[in-house]
Amino acid sequence: MRMGVSSAFVAILVVTSTIAFPAENSTGTQAREYPFPLPAVRQALQQLGAYTGSRLPTLDGFITTVRADLGHYERPYYEYKIELVPVAADRTMVRLKANVSAWYSDAQSRESGYIAFESNGRLENDLLDRLNELLTKNKSKIATDPDLVAKQIADVRQKRLEAEQRVSELEKQLQAPQVPVSQNSPTEIVSVVKAPVPIFNAPEEHASVLLRAQSEDEFEVLEHREAWLRVKLGETGSGWLKRAQVQANLAAGSSDLPTSGKAEVDAFAVIREMVSPFSGDWTRLNGKQALYLWARPEGSIRDVAVGQKLRFVERIFRERYREVAHSSQSPVDGVVVIFLDKRGGVAAAALEDIAHWADGNLSQTAFLKKCSLDPPGAFENAGNGVKASVP
Repeated sequence: MRMGVSSAFVAILVVTSTIAFPAENSTGTQAREYPFPLPAVRQALQQLGAYTGSRLPTLDGFITTVRADLGHYERPYYEYKIELVPVAADRTMVRLKANVSAWYSDAQSRESGYIAFESNGRLENDLLDRLNELLTKNKSKIATDPDLVAKQIADVRQKRLEAEQRVSELEKQLQAPQVPVSQNSPTEIVSVVKAPVPIFNAPEEHASVLLRAQSEDEFEVLEHREAWLRVKLGETGSGWLKRAQVQANLAAGSSDLPTSGKAEVDAFAVIREMVSPFSGDWTRLNGKQALYLWARPEGSIRDVAVGQKLRFVERIFRERYREVAHSSQSPVDGVVVIFLDKRGGVAAAALEDIAHWADGNLSQTAFLKKCSLDPPGAFENAGNGVKASVP
């Protein structure tokens, strides 16, 4: 079974990297002012699905360019670039541009790739008209609903309270005494054995928890105190964790560290990230929030050695899982990596599967079987004989 994200999402990167955002009245961008506050306009756009792209039935009738070889273009796709400008407390300007792309394939010339097109304004005007209809239909509720106003005020107050608490915690960390480390002694590094591991602001069981470390998180040790270790947090902060919950790693800068892995990791570079609802047909993430990453080969490389793509995906899955686990932002349910090399490919995994794998509760083979890898041949691991499979 092949997943739908390969044809639905690779176009996003090509569009955003090749099309500019022209000024009003030039080709492409449309602008319209609405007598409604910005939050109400944003909510209406979300209800209309304006922030997620979609396929087009054809390019004909949606682009300014007329091409004789439209038969060579497949999987036409569009997404909106939206800018909301508050004109007044109760008025909002919406600036809108539709970015259109399609896959070009010519068997005779052997040329293929995603091509960006200029929209003829049909998509933009359609969305602006539907937005006006939705806002007008709900006008009385937007203007008079006291519950909506009260909720907005409560949200602002809650965000302010959270920000003040965070500032207070950072100030406490800055005031914590720092233990100088001798330049002649090697840096001691420890990593989490089994997640989650609480890190306290003092070497006590009932102290406040600063954060909860996840699998493979590494920390520099600043101080030993009986069964406790004080570890470095950020540039100036520190926290305490139990010695029994971590294991010692090789010292930073040790000559025993492997050097081959870096060359493999450097085969690709992540050039864009975004969080968006998953609209492919893979049931594990269908309708859920996903973190999308676009990766292209480093430098002038276009053909990447077999096995490097799978190892890159595994590293990205682990890293983004740890970042999401520590983040206070809106959670995501999965990670999707889109490759822009000559062979292409899309890898997707649910966050809960990555967590089981990272914690050692799931083998690599079992984890890959739960992933969606398209096409499977692009993710073969030549190093250990493991082949990617699609559920």
